[in-house]
Amino acid sequence: MKINKKIIIVLSLFVVMLTSCVQQNNTYPVEIFSEMHYNQSNKYQEPPRVPAHPDSVTFSEVGDEQVLDMDSDSSNNYDGAYLYTVNCAFCHGDNGNGNGPAASKITDEDNYWYKVTGERHKNPANLLTSQLSRDNAVVFIKGGAGLMPAYENMLTEDEIKAIVNYIWDDLQ
Repeated sequence: MKINKKIIIVLSLFVVMLTSCVQQNNTYPVEIFSEMHYNQSNKYQEPPRVPAHPDSVTFSEVGDEQVLDMDSDSSNNYDGAYLYTVNCAFCHGDNGNGNGPAASKITDEDNYWYKVTGERHKNPANLLTSQLSRDNAVVFIKGGAGLMPAYENMLTEDEIKAIVNYIWDDLQ
């Protein structure tokens, strides 16, 4: 029996094509990702970057250890408006009325929480009509509540106070 070489080549190409279409285990279906941290639309959701200390130097060799006094810099003027925009506006809105871009998704029946529990989440708080005092607001932001994350480990106390001062002095 004589086997035609063209049939063997066509069959082997067909087998290669079939096996290349099968997804391997532990891989993503799409192998090309855009790096999200370079995307401008995701920068809105990132926390502020902390600049390097003005007296910091690059590491060049192992030698005597020196302790940097980070508190000696008196230029810690935190921009409450910027911190609010980065950390709070996504849910609470640019003007603090509780209608940020995520608010409709939080209360929507298509979100995961509603599908699992059948309960709707409340709208993000309207900061313009909030009954909290400044001190209570600082505690609330540190500890979080419901869907609101606790910012205690993400922001310093001074940054949280800058946000609260921005809400009370500029938004209300």
